[in-house]
Amino acid sequence: MEVFVLASGSKGNMTYLKVGNLNIFIDAGISFNKVKSKMNDYDENLYDVKTLLITHEHHDHTMGLKQLLKNGHIEDVYLTKGTYNALDKEIALMIENVHFVETDSTFSIGELEVETFMLSHDAAEPIGYVLKHDDKKMVVLTDSGYVDQSYHDMLCNADLYILEANHHPTKLMQSARPFLLKKRILSEKGHLSNDDACWLMNLFVKDKPSKWVVAHISEDCNTILDIEEAIVKQFDDPTKIEVFYASQEGLPVIKI
Repeated sequence: MEVFVLASGSKGNMTYLKVGNLNIFIDAGISFNKVKSKMNDYDENLYDVKTLLITHEHHDHTMGLKQLLKNGHIEDVYLTKGTYNALDKEIALMIENVHFVETDSTFSIGELEVETFMLSHDAAEPIGYVLKHDDKKMVVLTDSGYVDQSYHDMLCNADLYILEANHHPTKLMQSARPFLLKKRILSEKGHLSNDDACWLMNLFVKDKPSKWVVAHISEDCNTILDIEEAIVKQFDDPTKIEVFYASQEGLPVIKI
């Protein structure tokens, strides 16, 4: 697997994945021009990507969907019925082949096996993805206030996690954001804090070293130093993970 994080954060989220002969986008939260520019920077052909997985309908995950469907070569879109129904009707009707997926289900896209799990977020029917190819495993887990214990086993021992550490709670509460927004972010349907994310990652990474792309980092309520302090505090052995910090600038290709 080759993983290209095009952008991550409240201003837009999108990932590009190469698995064997498959080329897949996960979410479409940046403009088509930015997608095109970033793919060119990677020396990748945007028009080779025929498949899109969507986690949920929020703007920072679907902002570029209309133009991607209009100008790209996307043929197959995988999403829940709740997410589909929450999209703008004009955009939903532009999807060439809609594949409705359910929470707690498994399906295949060519050589890729995909498992879904429920996210706890204030969206219509949000899901996360576990992607498996040969002996490699990748987890996509962002935009969730907590992770149900019933999913812990299925999320363990992945080679790569794209998992959010959104905020430092004290900095969030001391920020100038409206109080209702602060309550939303801190709630079970909000976002994982640094300590929550690091506690989960320490639980998930067991038998082998893993890579962690720290995603959806708040620009004004978090810092890399805050996240690193949480890693040291929560991890039994911080050396068992290799950490990458995602932003709107994206990341170099990560191979697993």
